[in-house]
Amino acid sequence: MSAASLDDVVVQSRQVLAAATDDEVLAMDEASGNCFSLGGSGREIWLAAKAPISVRELCAALRRRYRVAEADCAAQTLAYVDELIAEGLLTTVRSQPER
Repeated sequence: MSAASLDDVVVQSRQVLAAATDDEVLAMDEASGNCFSLGGSGREIWLAAKAPISVRELCAALRRRYRVAEADCAAQTLAYVDELIAEGLLTTVRSQPER
């Protein structure tokens, strides 16, 4: 599996059942039976990915909400998106070539 890029477009996986509260998202992957609790920026990423969104757009939204340097936000968001993809919570719907 290759690592996500800022230009990749991701969306919530259809096989995941989820419920959001004010503080977190509780999610269960129907295929694996694994359960997850997403809080803070993880909750923000999950909610934003209800519709297809680029990782770059996710970073921009997180930077508007949290005080974080652009490079740090990109690195942390890419790592977290990779984890969510590996766990089956997000799906890459389109990869765009690097420019």
